[in-house]
Amino acid sequence: MITPRWWSQPFPPTGAIASEGIRNQLGRPPVDPLTVFVRETAQNSWDARLPGVETVYRLELTTVAPSYRPTWERLLTPPAAVQEHLGVGRAVSTPNLRLLSVVDRGTKGLGGPTRADELTDGRRDWISFVLNVGEKRDTSLGGGTYGYGKAVLYRLSRVGTILVYTRTADETGILVSRLIGIALGRSFDNRGRVDTESRPFTGRHWWGDVRDDHVEPLVGDGADEVARSLGLTPFEYGESGTTLVVIDPDLDDFEDMEQAAQHLAETIAWQLWPIMLPERGTDRLAPVVVAAGRAFPVPDPSRVYPLRMFVAAHRRLPTDSATTLDCGNPRKRLGRFALERSVVVPMSPSAVSLAASFAGVDGDPHHVCLMRSPELVVRYHEGPSTSSVHSVYAGVFRADDQLDDVYAASEPPTHDNWVSEQLTGHERTFVRATFMRLREQLAVFRAPAQNAPSTTSRTALGAVSNYLGGLVAAAFASTDEQPGRRESGRPGVPRTPTSGSGQDSPSSLNGSGGAGSSPATRARVTTLMEPHIEAANGSVVLVARYAVTTPGPVRLDARLSVATWEGREDEPPAGAARPMVREWRTAHGTVTDEFCVVNGPAEVELVVVPVPDTATDMSVVATPLTELTEGAA
Repeated sequence: MITPRWWSQPFPPTGAIASEGIRNQLGRPPVDPLTVFVRETAQNSWDARLPGVETVYRLELTTVAPSYRPTWERLLTPPAAVQEHLGVGRAVSTPNLRLLSVVDRGTKGLGGPTRADELTDGRRDWISFVLNVGEKRDTSLGGGTYGYGKAVLYRLSRVGTILVYTRTADETGILVSRLIGIALGRSFDNRGRVDTESRPFTGRHWWGDVRDDHVEPLVGDGADEVARSLGLTPFEYGESGTTLVVIDPDLDDFEDMEQAAQHLAETIAWQLWPIMLPERGTDRLAPVVVAAGRAFPVPDPSRVYPLRMFVAAHRRLPTDSATTLDCGNPRKRLGRFALERSVVVPMSPSAVSLAASFAGVDGDPHHVCLMRSPELVVRYHEGPSTSSVHSVYAGVFRADDQLDDVYAASEPPTHDNWVSEQLTGHERTFVRATFMRLREQLAVFRAPAQNAPSTTSRTALGAVSNYLGGLVAAAFASTDEQPGRRESGRPGVPRTPTSGSGQDSPSSLNGSGGAGSSPATRARVTTLMEPHIEAANGSVVLVARYAVTTPGPVRLDARLSVATWEGREDEPPAGAARPMVREWRTAHGTVTDEFCVVNGPAEVELVVVPVPDTATDMSVVATPLTELTEGAA
C-alpha cells in the first residue's frame, strides 16, 4: 500500500496563484462562516446529484477517537522543512482533534482526470475542485459559477487543511475511490536550507501519492484502507459520493459541538428549504446533522414559522395566484413571483434564531426569497414593512431558466446576491428590472407617512387597527411548541409569543349594556391577563383572565373572531371553522356554555379553542342580569 505524504507546490517559471490569492477570492463576507459553509457545500452536493435517488447531505461534527489518533499523527504530520508553514502538524499531535465533515451520497463523486494538464471532453470535477481555481461552471443550470466558494473550507479550518474522500465512476463505469489532502498555508521560500535548492513556494500543499512534480490521489482499495484507518465514513457497496473533512474547524462562537450542530441544522432549513420539500419526490435533498453520535433534526420548513410562509409562497409559483414579472425594454420574461400574507403576534427579538438573523430575517417576515434554477436560496430580499406590526408577508421570486446564466453571472463568489453592476448591456438591465418589478409588487405594503403620534395612543404600534387588541396568533402554536420550551439550543428562549398585542380593544374594557342602559348601571370588565397560549389535554388553547368590577349577577359573553388583513372576520365563510369557547373558569367551577353568569365583583378566565393557522381576536361583553330581565319584560 502506498503511504501518503505531503508535497508543497513551488512557483513555476510562468507563475501561479498563491494561497493568499485563493483565500481572498472569497473575501470576508459579513455572514458567519458556517452559513457560507452550508451554502457552498450543499451547492456542490446538489450540482453533483444523481437522477432518481435522494441526495443525502450529512454534516458530522466529531472528535478523532483515541484509537485513530496515532494514525492521524503518523500519516498527516508534514516534513520538518515545512512544519512551520503547514499547521496541520500541530493539530494532529493534540488530543480532542475536532472534524467537521460533509458527507454526500446519491451523488456522482469527483471524477475525471487527476492531472490539470490532461485534455478531456468529459468530466472535470476533480480538476475543478482539487487542483484548479477559477474554472467556469460546467453544470447546466447548476448553482456554482467559478468555484471560489470552496475557499470557505480552508478558511473554516484553523490549519487551512481538508481531506477529500470520494468514490466515482471511471471511464469504464467502474466505481473507484480516491483520497487526497489539500492545505492552504502561507506562501514562503526555503532560502537558507543547505539540504535542498532554495526557491519560493505558493503555500498550496497536497497529501497523497507524491510524484516528481505533483501529487496523485490514493485510489481504489488503498484509498479505502487509509480512509478506514482514519475513521472516515466508509462507502457502502455500489455507493458513490464525496466526503469532505475540515480539520480543526473554528467553532469558537459556540459553547460546544452540540450548540454548533443545532445552528447547522437551522441554517440548513433557512438556506436549503426549496430543495428539501417532499413534493420534489426523489429529486430532493435529505439533510442530516450529527454531533458526537447524536442526531440533530433539521426543522421542517413547511411547519416552522416564518419559513412556512415562504414555503406556501413557493408552492403558489405554478398556480394562477402567482405573477409573471417582465422586463419592458428589451421585452423579456424575468421570472415568477408569489406572495403569502398572514396576521401574527410580533416576534420578540429573543425568539429570532441565529440562523434566521444570518439569513437576513431578523424578525417577522417582510422579505422575498430570491432563487434561480437550482432552487437554492440566493438571499432574502428585504421589502417595505407593513403599516401594522401584526401584518406580515413572505414572497418568492424564481428567475426564468432562460436567464439563469445572467443571474448566475451577477452573483458574487458567495452566491448570496444579484449585483447588476457586475454586468453590462441588456444583462444589467434584466437584473435591475427584476428589483424594480419587485418594488412595484411590494409597494402596496409600504406604510404611509405618519403624523405626530397621538398622546392618547396606548401602544407604539403605528397605524394599528382597534381590532388587533387581544390578538393571539394561533398559527404559531402547536402541541410541541409551547411557551417555556427551548429553541435553537439557547436556554430560556420561548418558542412562541405568549401575549396579545398589548392593546386593549374597546369591547374588552367596557361591556355593552342592553338597550336603554345607562353608564351608571353598565357592567364593567377589565383585562387582568392578556390572551396567551396554553396546552390543555394535548390541545392548544388561548386563555385570558378578566375582572368583573360591577356588583351583582352579570352575564359574560365571549366575542371571538378570526383576524384577517381586512379586519375581523365575524361571519366566516359557509363551512369554515371559527374559534370556540372551551370553558369559563370561575371561583365556583367551570362552565362550558358560550356564556357564563358570575356574581360580581369576581374574576374569570376565558378558555378558547382557536382555528389552526389563523390569528384569533378575543374580547368579553358583560351585561347585568337586571338589564336582561327588563329588556325581556
